[in-house]
Amino acid sequence: MIRTPEKLFLATVILLALSLVAGAQTKDLPSEPLLKLQGLDGKVIDLSELRGSVVLVSFGATWCAPCSTELRALEEILSEYRERPVKFFWVSIERPEEITNAALRRYAKERKLSFPVLRDSGKMVFLQFTPRVRLPMIVMLGKDGKVDAPVQFGMRAPLDAYKDDMRARLNKLLTTQVEGDR
Repeated sequence: MIRTPEKLFLATVILLALSLVAGAQTKDLPSEPLLKLQGLDGKVIDLSELRGSVVLVSFGATWCAPCSTELRALEEILSEYRERPVKFFWVSIERPEEITNAALRRYAKERKLSFPVLRDSGKMVFLQFTPRVRLPMIVMLGKDGKVDAPVQFGMRAPLDAYKDDMRARLNKLLTTQVEGDR
């Protein structure tokens, strides 16, 4: 049987550990993150240069089952926004030795992705938003090129609710005025 002082000590240790874990899972968003990613064609794309458009970036991996579900949902949403200044990107965080560019192209083709597939093999962009791998991860940029908080992790169920959340965020960012719009 654990005595009261030991219970108090144990409870304190558990609370401290939980607060450290919670603190490690949150990260302040960088004010001007580095958003240069490599396309499967080898060209570097700087997403921060896409000012004037809302940018949705989904980070994932081919081994991530929820990522495939999210990609189907995002593809459906993208079809609704084709005529609007919205750009979608999918970013694989896998290293080339884990999956080749050819395999990533096949993965995208099998899922009928119509948006560009990029690589963040060293997780240099990804780790600016989170200290550990949690997938899928969505980062959105407003028309001003700034990151819109919060960064979103995982998929919300049911899928229709998740798609409604994504539409609401996109619509909010599309209606936000930036200096060049005035």
